[in-house]
Amino acid sequence: MKIPSILIVDDEEATIFGYSRYLSKENYTVETAKCLSDAKDKVNINSFDLLLLDLKLPDGNSIDWIQTLHTTHPNTSIIVITGISDIPTAVKAIKYGASNFLTKPITMNDLTHTIKKSLEVKELRKRDFFYQRLTNQKSDPYFGESNTIKTVLQYADVAAANNTVVLLLGETGTGKGVLARWIHDQSARKNESFVEVNCSSLKGELLRSELFGHVKGAFTSAIKDRAGLLEVVDGGTLFLDEIGDMDLEVQAQLLKTIEEKSYRRIGENKLRFSDFRLICATNRNLSEASDDGRFRKDLFYRICIFPITLPSLKERNSDLQGMVEHILKCYGYTKFPIAPSVISLLQEYTWPGNIRELRNMLERALLLSQDEELTAAHFPGLKTVEYIEETPKVVWNLEELEYSHIQKALTHFNGDKYETSSALGISLSSLYRKLEKIQNETS
Repeated sequence: MKIPSILIVDDEEATIFGYSRYLSKENYTVETAKCLSDAKDKVNINSFDLLLLDLKLPDGNSIDWIQTLHTTHPNTSIIVITGISDIPTAVKAIKYGASNFLTKPITMNDLTHTIKKSLEVKELRKRDFFYQRLTNQKSDPYFGESNTIKTVLQYADVAAANNTVVLLLGETGTGKGVLARWIHDQSARKNESFVEVNCSSLKGELLRSELFGHVKGAFTSAIKDRAGLLEVVDGGTLFLDEIGDMDLEVQAQLLKTIEEKSYRRIGENKLRFSDFRLICATNRNLSEASDDGRFRKDLFYRICIFPITLPSLKERNSDLQGMVEHILKCYGYTKFPIAPSVISLLQEYTWPGNIRELRNMLERALLLSQDEELTAAHFPGLKTVEYIEETPKVVWNLEELEYSHIQKALTHFNGDKYETSSALGISLSSLYRKLEKIQNETS
């Protein structure tokens, strides 16, 4: 953690000596100045966390400098040191931007307590400003300059110019939601609603109610009529994220709605209409899921009219530096606050979470850096891996090889037996038999 730096501005030798000696022992970095001009020069050269500022100095009263100092160095706390008779002036200094004042004579306990309190307040204000900057900054999305992403954007341009259903494919965190919004913003529907629904977070009746709405008494918790999102999005764009996780029953209703642009609220006979444009996204293999019966084939064919696949971040490593610069600019950094050596470290990482992971890691690094240049120390999750070459053990037994391969497949598909059996080219029942056999032989 960075050691706080303090500039003591006072013309009394004994005061400077006593404060400097005591604060240095309290683990502060201390510099001193005996007049206003000296203090101004040091502030222009170095960045201080806190100033201990005597009001009456040989070359003038420092009260007029406080307002300028507070404007030019907002992250520097100012503690005014004054005599008892100067309290009205000290109050004026607080109005100008000083964080606190101390009246002479000053005990060392009062001094350290006031310094700690001022630095804590400074840190809270700094964090509040940082989070405001994170939440308030808006900018156009940055997709990259690589040939791979340029091809994606060419397809997106075509999608924006037309009204057809779009299916966005790609790993988690590759920016499917951002691209969906971009397509809407470039389309003729840009002035209408853009409504996003995550199908993995809502299941069954909840998802149906969210999409189609319901009437009072349609189910236990339906205490009043409620319009669905299809009603809200009339004229605009409906974005169904993670559509591969949608229940089969809801899939059937969605298919009918897509084809006829009509729907009914749950528990209602009245037919309603909605002119919406549909964009879907998934990180699943819907073709395999439809073969296995986990996703309706007719719905798959209906939404896969214009598929666009977003590449993973590791597939377009050349875009990483531009992506980092863009994210930092979104956080309000006009200069590039990152050491060049860190870019190489970031490019060596595989980014399993893609752009979402990159954004989260940069946000954490900015919090750790406290407005200093980003270095490798601010990215504790990134470690350079040293590979030790070992001669692998050769396995010739076919059963052992099969067992090992099945376990690797299960791990790859996060234990999803449907995905695993499909990838292995065997039926689900065959996979269960093999797993049972493995369990019996290892128990």
